[in-house]
Amino acid sequence: MADSEGLGKNFSTLENYHIFVPYTTARNGGKETFTLRSGEPCQVAIPSKTQDSQEITIKGRGQDGKDITVVLHTLYDRQLRIADQVYQEIDKNTQFVEQASKAKCKFVYEQVEDGEYINDLIALDFLDYVISSSKLDSKIQERYQLASINSRLLGISQAIESTLAQSKLTEIEKKLIRGTFAYVRAGEPVPDFKALTDIDSIVASSTLPLEIKQTYTLSSANSRGLTVDFILVKQIKESQLTDEKKNNYQSTYQQVRDGKTVEDTATLKSLDSFIDKAKIPENAKAVYSIARKQNLDNQVASGEKSDAFVQTAQAFKDQLTDAKDKGAAIVPQATRVLSTLGAETATGVSITSLSGAAATNATLAVLGGGSVAAGGLGMLGGLAVATGGAALIGAAGVLSIALVSEMDSEDQKNLGIAIGTGTVAGTATILAAWTAASALGAAGTLSGAAAITATISTIGGLSVMTGGAALVASGTAFLIWSLLKGGKTRDSSVLHQLETRTYTYTEDIIPGYWGEFLQQNITPKNGGIEEGFSAPNIPLDKLSKSLSSWLSLDYEEKVIALIDYSVFKDAKEGVVFTNEKMAWKIFLSEADSIKYENLAKFVNKESKLTSLLSDAKQKQELSKLKTVVDILSDEKYSTNLSKLQELVTIVGSDKNLSELVSNEKYKNKLPKLKNAVAILSDEKYSHNLSKLKDVVDVLSNEPDLVKFFSSQLVSQLSEKNYTKDLSRLKEVVDRFLDESDKDNFTKLLRQIGQKYSTV
Repeated sequence: MADSEGLGKNFSTLENYHIFVPYTTARNGGKETFTLRSGEPCQVAIPSKTQDSQEITIKGRGQDGKDITVVLHTLYDRQLRIADQVYQEIDKNTQFVEQASKAKCKFVYEQVEDGEYINDLIALDFLDYVISSSKLDSKIQERYQLASINSRLLGISQAIESTLAQSKLTEIEKKLIRGTFAYVRAGEPVPDFKALTDIDSIVASSTLPLEIKQTYTLSSANSRGLTVDFILVKQIKESQLTDEKKNNYQSTYQQVRDGKTVEDTATLKSLDSFIDKAKIPENAKAVYSIARKQNLDNQVASGEKSDAFVQTAQAFKDQLTDAKDKGAAIVPQATRVLSTLGAETATGVSITSLSGAAATNATLAVLGGGSVAAGGLGMLGGLAVATGGAALIGAAGVLSIALVSEMDSEDQKNLGIAIGTGTVAGTATILAAWTAASALGAAGTLSGAAAITATISTIGGLSVMTGGAALVASGTAFLIWSLLKGGKTRDSSVLHQLETRTYTYTEDIIPGYWGEFLQQNITPKNGGIEEGFSAPNIPLDKLSKSLSSWLSLDYEEKVIALIDYSVFKDAKEGVVFTNEKMAWKIFLSEADSIKYENLAKFVNKESKLTSLLSDAKQKQELSKLKTVVDILSDEKYSTNLSKLQELVTIVGSDKNLSELVSNEKYKNKLPKLKNAVAILSDEKYSHNLSKLKDVVDVLSNEPDLVKFFSSQLVSQLSEKNYTKDLSRLKEVVDRFLDESDKDNFTKLLRQIGQKYSTV
């Protein structure tokens, strides 16, 4: 305690762990297991009727055999009855477009309350906004937010464990990785850079949503930056330099760390040499070097920084698109080989070393203010935005991306990463943008619209315009935007956009067969439909209009593609493909839909019809009928001897054809019969829904003409469900103005029907 006197009243050298306790366990009592910073599992007995923030001391489980404190967090509360208040907010105080949204919010809340990882992260974002913008007591909001973040962190833990289960690592190596994540989770310096890079690689290559990957990477960059800062400050303080020189180095270094202009260039060069020659981990030197380079490259006034940032954002992302192959290029050439950087430990950094030096106070206050060691919650406390040390954290993030990009396939295989499943290149682009946003001070030195525009333009997720916000699919964009915007006033336009996101997909890879299939066949660039959009690139304003005006979905249903054929391009008419059905709206008609299984039945019936029409006997019969009808349609056939002879030969003893020739009642019906026969005889017409509907109409409205077709053909064309679906689908096809769109859409319907039974 004497050593840590200068660190403030919240600081404690005792190891602290913050864990979330599910509702049932908190109410009834039980056991919860969490990971210590040593990498060992630790089980804690949870008393019944647990209170939020209740502390439990466990003897001898900390480093060096010291005690640890476990702080319990839960949504269980006998007096507040939080769930009742949340449900009331959902039912009475929020205007939803879809009734199903209320059920969705309640279902997600139950998962959060039970301490479960939530696959539907989009719905969780929606519920987060509902609660954060409500008038619920701030304590309830804070407790919910912690529980919501906990569900995300569970996803990271699960990804790490599932990867390690496939790895070739020793138990000691696995334990080191688990323990290192415990440090990152606590927002503290890490003892091993190699283990941190391993976790970075596991998360980047996982199937976790980008939002969770981004949240983790910012926390990882924060821990790496905090570690480097701790090492460099300690190196300066414990050197043999004079006090004056130490102070000058410390002051100059802090300017570099914070991305500020260094006026004393002589001291800066001297500090560069001091750090380069120091016996410290190469990671520390590399991060400093990158931060130093950013300092040189960004000597612009803060007022100009936002505009410059926005203009160069796309170029920055383009530069990092090939990060997987060129990760080394991100790191200044003055640093050592990346493989060396990825294999070293952060010598001397541990939880027990976070006390003593006066410099530690500055480190924790500026970079680790939310760390558990400084009395915070670590990652459980929410999205970290640097209040200082922005350049250093940004540099640490860029280095992390480079190291992940450089990891070879053998290292990945040993680590348990499935080769070919990684998305490092795509992830690196966005993750680098995050850390760069921090490094350039968007979250620290800019404020208001400038900060929002700079940060969001960089990640390409949200465009903040005068008069409102236009959200796209990225949940991360919303998180940053809401964080920077501040305030808790509910914005109905944001609410509707967030709700709309819960009914579609926001990742490039959509689970299941239909995602990839529809992505490939809907959009014009793939030869699909004009005005066709597939997730995650469906404009939310269009989908929102569809939901509010005609589209009805179940709470678990997701929209994969949308076709907007409305006159005003507002999607108040159009076609939507979900993971369960196709739905559509036609002007002045009620909205309609067909499940894929019924579409498959329709296509199956159609296939039987096609097969029947290609049968040699059927073709012969239709050919005879077509010839007879063609002759009879010619008003002068009776004066043409050759035509009469041909007619007699064809008709022969066929009673139906004889009646067609001799009975005057069929004369006025010949045009309809001729059209029907022509359609059935021509292969290109027999696949045209509109043409087939014409034939069905003839058979339905002209019962006298039915006898001229085979019973098998009539049976196929008169089947109740087939004719009903044919009529509905014809209306949709006819709504397209372009003939190629009609053909592509009809082809798409058949492909869906044919594929359904095999998917």
